[in-house]
Amino acid sequence: MFVSIDFARLVQLRNAMNIRARLLCLTLVLPLLVLAHWASAGGVDVPQQGARASGQAEAFAAQADDASAIYENPAGLTQLRGTTVTAGGTTFLPSWEYHGNNGQEVGMHLPSLLPHVYIESDLGTNRLRFGFGINNNFGLNEDWGTSSSLQTLVQRAHLYNINLAPTVALKINDHLSIGSAMNIYYGQLEEYRSVILGPPPTPLGNFHFRGQDWALGATPGIFWKIDEHNTLAAVYRSGFNMKYSGEARVGAGGATLVGPSHAWASQNLPQSATIGYALHPVKRLKLEADVVWTDWNVLKDVTFSSDNPAFNQKVPANWKSGFEYRFGVQYDLTQHWALRGGYAFGQNAIPSSTMSPLVPDSNYHLLALGVGYSQASWAVDVAYQFIYRETRHISDSIYGSQVDGTWNNNFNELMLTLTLKL
Repeated sequence: MFVSIDFARLVQLRNAMNIRARLLCLTLVLPLLVLAHWASAGGVDVPQQGARASGQAEAFAAQADDASAIYENPAGLTQLRGTTVTAGGTTFLPSWEYHGNNGQEVGMHLPSLLPHVYIESDLGTNRLRFGFGINNNFGLNEDWGTSSSLQTLVQRAHLYNINLAPTVALKINDHLSIGSAMNIYYGQLEEYRSVILGPPPTPLGNFHFRGQDWALGATPGIFWKIDEHNTLAAVYRSGFNMKYSGEARVGAGGATLVGPSHAWASQNLPQSATIGYALHPVKRLKLEADVVWTDWNVLKDVTFSSDNPAFNQKVPANWKSGFEYRFGVQYDLTQHWALRGGYAFGQNAIPSSTMSPLVPDSNYHLLALGVGYSQASWAVDVAYQFIYRETRHISDSIYGSQVDGTWNNNFNELMLTLTLKL
């Protein structure tokens, strides 16, 4: 019956589209909720939040000696003096390639820019330090196009998860400091894809969702300077749930067929824990190794709910927790110049069965280089990262031939951070 129907008739029958939409719900919902990673960690984690840390492959929890400690390890703020204002950004240059088993060839090369801002001060106290940070540590920005073989899974997707982080740190004694950031998250999710309304030659429809939500979390940390050569650190980042509230609709030919309906896209974002050890074998040299555990196992399934039952769905995700291993080095050439480098390895978080164009996850290898220049009243830090993801061959995706095939990805990233010391 679909072959002879036209767009005018579809508009007349929009109230009858619920049954049809239920049949399409799997392709409408799952890719929206199982979100992609933007950078180097599994899931949607974006750990690149300061050029000094990024120059050391994010191995920074036991160093944390600039204002980005608000994100990296709040307890590290007690190493600073006076008042500092730090701001910068990270440019992501991704290259995604998909070679399908049926001959499909799709690529995506969409640059992104993420800013970060940190302000910290002692406010006239002796042992306390206060800070406030703004960054985006979970996010995505993707555009696979409107005519690719992936269009019914995703055309465009944008996730912004702004983290507002008031922070306090206390220096207990010359060796031990504690601190914590309160995380106030504001998130916005938007996604477009094509919808199959019937067998060819019926034209494709389109699906659009946009929603937003607020959530709370916390990031406590410990900084233990054992002696002048050895430092230990621990950081915990709490998990939280984002229930993006907005509108969903299905349309075709400029007309709305289903909706707009009030809808909620719900996703759990994980807790994580970091242990870091820094070694200062000589005055000018700092070495650090961090281990990060991220609890992606909280994403057992994903849900999309709506006042319109046509959009209701729960689908398994079965993500898995994993580890990242980070190694970084800083060498002070002079009083003003510092060189940095690092390597990190992270484990894949996404099973092949639930992988999609939004989640082409795999084990990654990260190489980092950085340089910093500082004066008494200001500093500038620059970092470069290259991220290579291991080639992944998929043969059992729930999306079948649209996803089964070979996935390749690498990132080039450039970070710049400026600091004013007041």
